[in-house]
Amino acid sequence: MKKATFFLLLLAPVSAWAVDGQVLINQSTLNAAGGTYTITSAGSYKLSGNLLAKNQDTDVIVIAADHVTIDLNGFAILGTANCAGGVPCVNSGKGVGITTSLNGPFFNLTVRNGTIQGMGSSGISLNGDSILVEYVHARSNGLVGINIFRTAAIQTNVIVQHNNVHLNENAGISVDAGLVSDNASSDNGGSGIFVSDTATITRNFVRRNLGAGLASGGRVQFFGNVLSGNSVGPTNGGPFINQGQNLCDAAPCPGAVF
Repeated sequence: MKKATFFLLLLAPVSAWAVDGQVLINQSTLNAAGGTYTITSAGSYKLSGNLLAKNQDTDVIVIAADHVTIDLNGFAILGTANCAGGVPCVNSGKGVGITTSLNGPFFNLTVRNGTIQGMGSSGISLNGDSILVEYVHARSNGLVGINIFRTAAIQTNVIVQHNNVHLNENAGISVDAGLVSDNASSDNGGSGIFVSDTATITRNFVRRNLGAGLASGGRVQFFGNVLSGNSVGPTNGGPFINQGQNLCDAAPCPGAVF
C-alpha cells in the first residue's frame, strides 16, 4: 500500500500575484506589512481593493526601487485628514499615500488611475526623475496633493497629467521641472500649481486657490490655461512666458508671445 504524500502550501502574506504578473496590494497585504507596504523590486503593482491608512503619521506605500508602476486600479488610498473646513486641515500629520524611501532619488516611476484622499501629509510625494503621475484624484490631504522633486540634481523629465487635485492644505501640484498638462487644481490652501525650476504648463483649469494660480521660482512656459479666482492672482514669480490662449480672471493673460 502506497503512503499518501501531503504538501503544505505556504501563502506569503505580504503579496499576491495577478494572472498577468502584477503584484496585488489590498488591505490584508497592508496590514500584514505593519501598515506600510514597501516596494523593493522593480515591477508592476496593482491595488485589488481600497487601502486605509494605519494613522495620519504612517506612510501607506513606499517605493524603494527604480522601474516601478503602481496602478491604483480605480481604488482609493484613504486617511482621515479633512480639509473641507479650510486650512489648517483637521487630522493632518506626517503620513503620505505614495512616497519614495529616504535613500532616493528613484527613476522610471508611474502612478495612475485612482484616488488618494485624507493623508496626514501629501497624497503623493516622489523624489526622483523620469516620473509619470496621471488620472489621480488627490483630495483633502494635509500638505500637497501631488509633489514631485529631486534632491542633489536638476530634475528634467516629469509628466503630471489628467489629475483632479482639490482641497489640499498647501499646493495642489508641485514639481521641480517637466510638463504639467490637463489637470484641474482648485480650492487648495497654497498655489494651484507650483514650479521650482523650469516647466511647461498647458491646458490646466486652476481655480480659487488661496495662493497664486501658477507660482514659480524659475522659468515657466504656459499656454491654454484657465486661471480664475486665485487669491494671490493668476501668476506669481517667474519669469512666465505666455505662449497664448491663457485666460486670467475672464481676460486674456497679458504678454502673449507667439
